[in-house]
Amino acid sequence: MAVKQNGVLATFTPTTSKYTNQEVAAPGTIAATAWNMYTCPLSTLMSGKLIVSNNTGGALNIDVGIVEQTDIIQLDALASQPGTPSSYGAFSFPSGTSSNYTTSVVLDYTNLSGTFVLGEVISWTNSTYGGAQTAILHYHDTSNSRLWLRNMSHPLGLNSPSGDTTFTGAGGATCQAGSSFAGTGGTAGWSGNLRFYDSLNGTLYLQSREFRNNIDYAYLYANDNNENRERSNNNLNRSLGRVWRPVTTTQTRYAAAGNTTPATEFISGNGIEVLVSSVSQCSAEQFIVQDKSVADNDIFELNGIVLGSYQSLYVKSTGALTFTLVGFEEVAQSLS
Repeated sequence: MAVKQNGVLATFTPTTSKYTNQEVAAPGTIAATAWNMYTCPLSTLMSGKLIVSNNTGGALNIDVGIVEQTDIIQLDALASQPGTPSSYGAFSFPSGTSSNYTTSVVLDYTNLSGTFVLGEVISWTNSTYGGAQTAILHYHDTSNSRLWLRNMSHPLGLNSPSGDTTFTGAGGATCQAGSSFAGTGGTAGWSGNLRFYDSLNGTLYLQSREFRNNIDYAYLYANDNNENRERSNNNLNRSLGRVWRPVTTTQTRYAAAGNTTPATEFISGNGIEVLVSSVSQCSAEQFIVQDKSVADNDIFELNGIVLGSYQSLYVKSTGALTFTLVGFEEVAQSLS
């Protein structure tokens, strides 16, 4: 097998290492206590060792997990969902492939002309956030005049501070929203590939489009585009360009009548707007180390870590100890 990368594959220091996103005014950054510090690329096998070094002056606890998502989205209780279904199986969320998505980005529109086509590119102009904006139509709720969009070119693209905006589909259909049209507005939501839908517990395992470590999740499943491969083995370039906008239980809705923060809702494949109750990054069954105490001036080593395509190493601590992943990647055969 061909070696793709070797040596130090990723580093992370909780409370010190930072990430950014497009909602943070440049060059704004956010210090994190937890992070998917490394993601194994497509058609790749990673074998390595995690070294945790503590010289903070006191003992600190660490969590380590092997995950396949950036956000774990727990749906609200069935009694709080539309129609009060008897099980979470009432919601259709196809998952597990490169063409399975979900989204909470909503545009309430008026003045529809023509027919929008699912999967087509929707374009509009918002001069505040870079001018030309695009998104992909994920679901069209014609009875409520709502477009559910994914792959936003900017997460705040539906925040039009003033005036009216015309949204145009690739096939020529149009609609409008803005200060002249009561009831219209749009949200700053989230979208991404749906890795898995746990219909027993009502849990969405989302690979957020707005995440980047050594993999750019905006191009997830596109093997040539999503991997930041460094022929010079430049770990700094590969692992320090961190981007993330974590999903939260509320999201901002922009409208001329005033901005609000309604509960986050994701649209199911069968057109149900499901409510979210909580969001986390690692579940109980994904931890391989939990609440492990690392003493001051001590080193903890976790050996035998093996990751396959799109599995990630999640680390967490409340203090500034250092996580270092040392290992190598090999090109792996795709399953047949």
